[in-house]
Amino acid sequence: MSEDQLQAAAYQWLHNTYPDLRGLFFAVPNGGYRNVIEASKLKATGVVPGIPDCVLIWPVAAGFEFKTASGTLSPKQKKIHLKWKSKSREVYVIRTVEEFKEIIKALL
Repeated sequence: MSEDQLQAAAYQWLHNTYPDLRGLFFAVPNGGYRNVIEASKLKATGVVPGIPDCVLIWPVAAGFEFKTASGTLSPKQKKIHLKWKSKSREVYVIRTVEEFKEIIKALL
């Protein structure tokens, strides 16, 4: 399962299982390849490299980074994760849908 497939499966599960969280769990489109003009516009409007793939803002603000079993965090992701943790905000590295489900259930 690719990171995109993992993220999509986790999102769909949460969306269908907890409809009251719709709009409170969302993707942050930081990745992908863009031309120079688009990349400059995104940077100017607040796109920050390393921000987690998804954010949940209730019951606590938390980030979710989706990785394959062998996927690793980039240096920018590690830096952002440390910054969030220094402000008492958790960032979870998710490798399976089951792991995601358990974390969500524990948070709720």
